[in-house]
Amino acid sequence: MELTFPSDSVIVVAGVPGAGKTTLLRRAVDRDLATVVDTDDRTRRGPLLYLGHYARIAAAVLGTKPAVIHSRGTKTVARRTILTLARLRGRPAHLLLLHADRATAEAGQRARGRTVPADEMDRQVADWKALLSSGGLHAEGWATVQLMDREQAATVTAMRFTPAYAPAPALAA
Repeated sequence: MELTFPSDSVIVVAGVPGAGKTTLLRRAVDRDLATVVDTDDRTRRGPLLYLGHYARIAAAVLGTKPAVIHSRGTKTVARRTILTLARLRGRPAHLLLLHADRATAEAGQRARGRTVPADEMDRQVADWKALLSSGGLHAEGWATVQLMDREQAATVTAMRFTPAYAPAPALAA
């Protein structure tokens, strides 16, 4: 399966740790065509990781390439800030939710060799369930909101970008 978006899109790929966000981004996104912002691309971890991540998100949204952003998606302020930045740039923002039950997500974490502590996973799973049950994501103003489980995401072979609509220049009278 291929996912197709306009070339001026901002795409947020969200899910709990281990849902398959990074795996999808590495498999399906041509980094020559799109700017990918993924914390797993950072070799240095630590307290400044997320500050740098948000700065890279802002730069990607302000850029000209399609922006594909790795996010847990459960922090309303972060999610809506990305959406607002996209709107200010006149770019459509799409939300792709990758769902994995806790056991599957934890297996995904073990497979990548980096796990989230149990208390942090408890919080992430609770936040994720609250997000999915809220029913308010469409009302936030996303161009599209799509929910996929890990198995569906595994069938995505590529994210494609079609030319964005541009109005014809005005003719001089």
